[in-house]
Amino acid sequence: MMNLINIIFILMSTLLSIAFFTLMERKMISYSQTRKGPNKVYSMGILQPISDAIKLMGKEINMNLKCNFSIYMISPISNILCSMMMWMTLPFFYTFMFMKMSLMFLVSCMTFNTILIMMMSWSSNSNYSMIGMMRTIAQTISYEVNFMMIILTIINMTEQMNLNFMKKMQKYIPMMIMMNILFLMWLIIILAETNRTPFDFSEGESELISGFNIEFSSKSFMMIFLAEYSSILMMSMMTVMMFMSDLKTMKFNLMYLLMCNFFIWTRTTLPRFRYDKLMKLNWKQILPSVTIIFMISFLMKTYYTKKIINKISEENFY
Repeated sequence: MMNLINIIFILMSTLLSIAFFTLMERKMISYSQTRKGPNKVYSMGILQPISDAIKLMGKEINMNLKCNFSIYMISPISNILCSMMMWMTLPFFYTFMFMKMSLMFLVSCMTFNTILIMMMSWSSNSNYSMIGMMRTIAQTISYEVNFMMIILTIINMTEQMNLNFMKKMQKYIPMMIMMNILFLMWLIIILAETNRTPFDFSEGESELISGFNIEFSSKSFMMIFLAEYSSILMMSMMTVMMFMSDLKTMKFNLMYLLMCNFFIWTRTTLPRFRYDKLMKLNWKQILPSVTIIFMISFLMKTYYTKKIINKISEENFY
């Protein structure tokens, strides 16, 4: 019963975080463009996300006559469930679903999102969805190679596939300082993985008429929207735990807030890339660099790093 209460509490906290993260994003974008943004619903527009959720749930679900109905309805639900499952394995203060290979489980859930995008586009039976899907799949599969290479480098340095172990290591030697070039490439990759500006090719309104989710409305669109913002918050937390700070410090909360603001800041500042430049950046610049750093990481496991690993291993963190 306590586990069930904890699961419900984490899910409700995540959904509320997503709601008010969207409000913070709209406010920051509006002030960067010298306008007010949402300011009508209650004081300073603070209840605007709840108003938007009620509006979306009240909309009618429209679909093509020739769509595959079962997959069309199941894929958005699977998308949000997959995003919520990732939050279950994080090492909170009182963890209840602990895994020795929690990092691999998180990566599996993230990469499964590619298959769900294919299911959504194919089941809606729309040419616009298929074009958006092809661009998205090419982008996410390309950057997942670098994504996995960076994670393998961190695993090689810590000798663990466990986020709890990695976050404890940040108390002694933050990976952001030790591997700063890798950290900068990680920031680019998580922007591409979450389809955020300047790499938002899957939802380029000016080019694709909303991309792969054009045929989804009402509750289905809301689930896709929630899954996308959940992945942004999840990537921010993974970044802080793998590169910056331990979970039980006030510094963690500050770093996490800064990482969430990083996604908004890039959206307010940078224009959209050209698609060929995106692929060139991946295959000709980031991938060779990450591969070289991965090979160098075997030499970077100095006596000091091994000493830290042995010290944390002696703690009972399982």
